[in-house]
Amino acid sequence: MSADRSAMLTIEDLSVARAGRTILDGVSLQVRPASITTLLGPNGAGKSTLMLAVAGLLPASSGKVAIADRRLTGLRPERIRRAGVAVAAEGRRLLGDLSVRDNLRVATYALRGSDAEAGLEWAVELFPELKKRWDIPARLLSGGEQQMVVIAQAIVSRPSTLLIDELSLGLAPIAVRRLLPTLEEIAQAGVGVLLVEQFAHMALSLADAAYVMQGGQIVFHGVANDLRRQPDLLESAYRLSGANAAG
Repeated sequence: MSADRSAMLTIEDLSVARAGRTILDGVSLQVRPASITTLLGPNGAGKSTLMLAVAGLLPASSGKVAIADRRLTGLRPERIRRAGVAVAAEGRRLLGDLSVRDNLRVATYALRGSDAEAGLEWAVELFPELKKRWDIPARLLSGGEQQMVVIAQAIVSRPSTLLIDELSLGLAPIAVRRLLPTLEEIAQAGVGVLLVEQFAHMALSLADAAYVMQGGQIVFHGVANDLRRQPDLLESAYRLSGANAAG
């Protein structure tokens, strides 16, 4: 299954204000198809706000979000999802009393029958473990299994761009190691992946491009491998006295 490789997500001069305070200030960023882009930065930098704004869950004060030549700014979240942008949000918010199967079926509500079945088939192909947990309530799953369901919910619509906010948050290392190759597989299918991740070196080992955000602005943009191989550059990009946020 392959996404539209021409559908690049472009963010131009995006600003977001909340309660009279500027959270994002002129952010520009690109997510290319068939690649992984990572967005790094300390807590409070504005990373999650950017994800929510792109998904239409927070209004932009100014700027533009587009996929290919289609402007997304100002559209409702369901229209942005139909345009090809899906979000695996931080916090693993699932319907805990519903089974794995029903959580995934809820995510296909806007799809035609054949598209829904194809999306479910791809999700199970990426996460075969879920088939064994098909009838188990989501609240009884491990953290790693819940994260699989969250990502599966996002990709059943076969998006051209997938936004993942804090992949590893609260997960055991073994669960994170299971998820990483799947992100690469999703990108290889033609999807552009934007990954927000607290462990910078792990994210940089997967990504093609990297952005670092601080104070609601992009303070670094470059090749992920270059940033990973130069710890001093990474620390400088973070503008922190210590590199603990870099994982």
